[in-house]
Amino acid sequence: MSLLAWAVDRLGDPLAIAGFHSNTRHDVRYQHIKGYSEKWSDEVKARLAALDAGYSTRMGAAIRHAAHYLENQKADKKLLLILTDGEPADVDTSDPHTLIEDARQAVKELDTMGIYTHCINLDAHADEYVRQIFGQRFTVIDNIQRLPERLPQLFLALTK
Repeated sequence: MSLLAWAVDRLGDPLAIAGFHSNTRHDVRYQHIKGYSEKWSDEVKARLAALDAGYSTRMGAAIRHAAHYLENQKADKKLLLILTDGEPADVDTSDPHTLIEDARQAVKELDTMGIYTHCINLDAHADEYVRQIFGQRFTVIDNIQRLPERLPQLFLALTK
Protein backbone atom coordinates (compact mmCIF):
# COMPACT_ATOMS: atom_id res chain seq x y z
CA MET A 1 0.00 0.00 0.00
CA SER A 2 2.90 2.33 0.77
CA LEU A 3 4.39 1.85 -2.68
CA LEU A 4 1.07 2.51 -4.38
CA ALA A 5 0.34 5.60 -2.27
CA TRP A 6 3.80 7.00 -2.99
CA ALA A 7 3.34 6.46 -6.75
CA VAL A 8 -0.14 8.02 -6.82
CA ASP A 9 1.11 10.99 -4.80
CA ARG A 10 3.96 11.46 -7.31
CA LEU A 11 1.43 11.42 -10.15
CA GLY A 12 -0.48 14.19 -8.39
CA ASP A 13 -3.72 12.24 -8.18
CA PRO A 14 -5.81 12.56 -5.02
CA LEU A 15 -5.80 9.43 -2.86
CA ALA A 16 -7.34 8.55 0.46
CA ILE A 17 -6.57 5.49 2.56
CA ALA A 18 -8.71 4.01 5.29
CA GLY A 19 -8.98 0.79 7.18
CA PHE A 20 -11.92 -0.84 8.86
CA HIS A 21 -13.02 -3.61 11.13
CA SER A 22 -16.24 -4.56 12.84
CA ASN A 23 -17.50 -6.13 15.99
CA THR A 24 -21.19 -6.61 15.11
CA ARG A 25 -23.30 -4.30 12.97
CA HIS A 26 -23.44 -1.79 15.82
CA ASP A 27 -19.66 -1.37 15.97
CA VAL A 28 -18.13 -0.87 12.52
CA ARG A 29 -14.97 1.20 12.84
CA TYR A 30 -13.64 3.14 9.87
CA GLN A 31 -10.07 4.27 10.48
CA HIS A 32 -8.65 7.36 8.79
CA ILE A 33 -5.13 6.86 7.49
CA LYS A 34 -4.74 9.44 4.71
CA GLY A 35 -7.18 12.06 3.52
CA TYR A 36 -7.44 13.38 -0.02
CA SER A 37 -5.84 16.71 0.86
CA GLU A 38 -2.97 15.18 2.86
CA LYS A 39 0.41 14.65 1.29
CA TRP A 40 2.17 11.30 1.52
CA SER A 41 4.11 12.13 4.69
CA ASP A 42 5.89 10.43 7.57
CA GLU A 43 2.77 10.97 9.70
CA VAL A 44 0.59 9.17 7.15
CA LYS A 45 3.17 6.39 6.81
CA ALA A 46 3.16 5.95 10.59
CA ARG A 47 -0.65 5.61 10.60
CA LEU A 48 -0.45 2.99 7.87
CA ALA A 49 2.33 1.09 9.66
CA ALA A 50 0.28 1.10 12.87
CA LEU A 51 -2.59 -0.81 11.26
CA ASP A 52 -3.23 -4.13 12.92
CA ALA A 53 -5.66 -6.85 11.95
CA GLY A 54 -8.46 -7.44 14.35
CA TYR A 55 -12.12 -8.17 14.79
CA SER A 56 -14.35 -8.89 11.80
CA THR A 57 -14.88 -7.81 8.20
CA ARG A 58 -18.33 -6.27 7.66
CA MET A 59 -17.36 -5.14 4.17
CA GLY A 60 -20.68 -3.69 2.98
CA ALA A 61 -20.75 -1.08 5.74
CA ALA A 62 -17.16 -0.04 5.03
CA ILE A 63 -17.84 0.24 1.29
CA ARG A 64 -20.80 2.53 1.96
CA HIS A 65 -18.76 4.65 4.34
CA ALA A 66 -15.97 5.04 1.79
CA ALA A 67 -18.55 6.07 -0.80
CA HIS A 68 -19.57 8.96 1.43
CA TYR A 69 -16.08 10.43 0.99
CA LEU A 70 -15.69 9.51 -2.66
CA GLU A 71 -19.00 10.98 -3.81
CA ASN A 72 -17.82 14.47 -2.78
CA GLN A 73 -14.61 14.27 -4.81
CA LYS A 74 -14.40 16.02 -8.16
CA ALA A 75 -12.86 13.50 -10.52
CA ASP A 76 -13.45 12.05 -13.97
CA LYS A 77 -13.07 8.55 -12.57
CA LYS A 78 -13.74 7.53 -9.00
CA LEU A 79 -12.15 4.28 -7.89
CA LEU A 80 -12.62 2.43 -4.62
CA LEU A 81 -9.86 -0.14 -4.34
CA ILE A 82 -10.52 -2.66 -1.58
CA LEU A 83 -7.62 -4.70 -0.26
CA THR A 84 -8.74 -7.59 1.94
CA ASP A 85 -7.56 -10.93 3.19
CA GLY A 86 -10.89 -12.66 3.41
CA GLU A 87 -14.61 -12.79 2.94
CA PRO A 88 -17.16 -10.60 4.71
CA ALA A 89 -17.83 -11.96 8.19
CA ASP A 90 -18.88 -10.77 11.62
CA VAL A 91 -19.53 -12.32 15.01
CA ASP A 92 -23.25 -11.49 15.00
CA THR A 93 -24.01 -13.25 11.68
CA SER A 94 -23.87 -17.01 11.37
CA ASP A 95 -24.80 -17.12 7.67
CA PRO A 96 -21.87 -15.85 5.55
CA HIS A 97 -24.18 -15.34 2.56
CA THR A 98 -25.94 -12.51 4.42
CA LEU A 99 -22.77 -10.39 4.53
CA ILE A 100 -21.71 -11.41 1.02
CA GLU A 101 -25.09 -10.21 -0.23
CA ASP A 102 -24.80 -6.98 1.78
CA ALA A 103 -21.38 -6.28 0.25
CA ARG A 104 -22.74 -7.08 -3.24
CA GLN A 105 -25.58 -4.62 -2.65
CA ALA A 106 -23.11 -1.96 -1.49
CA VAL A 107 -21.11 -2.41 -4.71
CA LYS A 108 -24.32 -2.00 -6.74
CA GLU A 109 -25.11 1.20 -4.82
CA LEU A 110 -21.68 2.60 -5.67
CA ASP A 111 -22.21 1.68 -9.32
CA THR A 112 -25.29 3.92 -9.39
CA MET A 113 -23.18 6.72 -7.90
CA GLY A 114 -20.56 6.41 -10.63
CA ILE A 115 -17.95 4.92 -8.29
CA TYR A 116 -16.00 1.99 -9.73
CA THR A 117 -15.06 -0.70 -7.20
CA HIS A 118 -12.32 -3.27 -7.51
CA CYS A 119 -11.27 -5.80 -4.89
CA ILE A 120 -7.79 -7.15 -4.37
CA ASN A 121 -8.14 -10.26 -2.27
CA LEU A 122 -5.23 -12.06 -0.63
CA ASP A 123 -7.27 -15.19 0.15
CA ALA A 124 -6.34 -18.18 -2.02
CA HIS A 125 -9.98 -19.36 -1.72
CA ALA A 126 -11.51 -16.00 -2.68
CA ASP A 127 -12.91 -17.23 -5.99
CA GLU A 128 -15.59 -18.98 -3.95
CA TYR A 129 -17.20 -15.68 -2.88
CA VAL A 130 -15.49 -12.61 -4.35
CA ARG A 131 -17.14 -12.98 -7.77
CA GLN A 132 -20.55 -12.91 -6.07
CA ILE A 133 -19.72 -9.49 -4.64
CA PHE A 134 -17.66 -7.78 -7.36
CA GLY A 135 -18.57 -9.64 -10.56
CA GLN A 136 -15.47 -9.51 -12.75
CA ARG A 137 -13.92 -6.58 -10.87
CA PHE A 138 -11.49 -8.39 -8.62
CA THR A 139 -7.97 -9.71 -8.51
CA VAL A 140 -6.78 -12.55 -6.31
CA ILE A 141 -3.15 -12.35 -5.25
CA ASP A 142 -2.64 -15.50 -3.25
CA ASN A 143 1.09 -14.92 -2.78
CA ILE A 144 1.51 -11.84 -0.61
CA GLN A 145 5.15 -11.56 -1.70
CA ARG A 146 3.84 -10.49 -5.13
CA LEU A 147 1.64 -7.70 -3.74
CA PRO A 148 4.25 -4.89 -4.04
CA GLU A 149 4.79 -5.82 -7.68
CA ARG A 150 1.15 -6.34 -8.65
CA LEU A 151 -0.56 -3.46 -6.83
CA PRO A 152 0.96 -0.57 -8.84
CA GLN A 153 0.44 -2.48 -12.11
CA LEU A 154 -3.19 -3.08 -11.24
CA PHE A 155 -3.77 0.53 -10.25
CA LEU A 156 -2.34 1.80 -13.51
CA ALA A 157 -4.53 -0.62 -15.48
CA LEU A 158 -7.64 0.49 -13.57
CA THR A 159 -7.00 4.22 -14.03
CA LYS A 160 -6.26 4.21 -17.79
